[in-house]
Amino acid sequence: MKIQVKKIDTSAEDIIINFTSEYGAAEAFWGTKPIPKANTEYDVELDITDELVWGKDVKASNDKKFSINMKQDDIYITGIIEKIYKDGMADFRLGKNLIQIELLGKNAPIGIYVTIKTSSIELYEANK
Repeated sequence: MKIQVKKIDTSAEDIIINFTSEYGAAEAFWGTKPIPKANTEYDVELDITDELVWGKDVKASNDKKFSINMKQDDIYITGIIEKIYKDGMADFRLGKNLIQIELLGKNAPIGIYVTIKTSSIELYEANK
């Protein structure tokens, strides 16, 4: 996924960035070195580290478009669950990007738009 880094916070042990993308804007932990530069575009992979539960953290969405945004301290990502594996992993599509998530619960639908609510995401520069 292509992002534009807007702001970088290195005041804590973890690097936190604010970014924009074609799907919207949010903040994320930066998981690779070197530290990114503000106002620079990066090709990244997105990781949702939270264990997600269908009906609680993942719900059917009325929005029928891929998006990512923040409300207060939570990040909302709207996309499509493409496949659910027996081990609880699932493939989640955000535009051209496929993200593996850990999804618990029964009867999660495949092929419809859903919104994930998570407290944090991590971005890794692709091919690093």
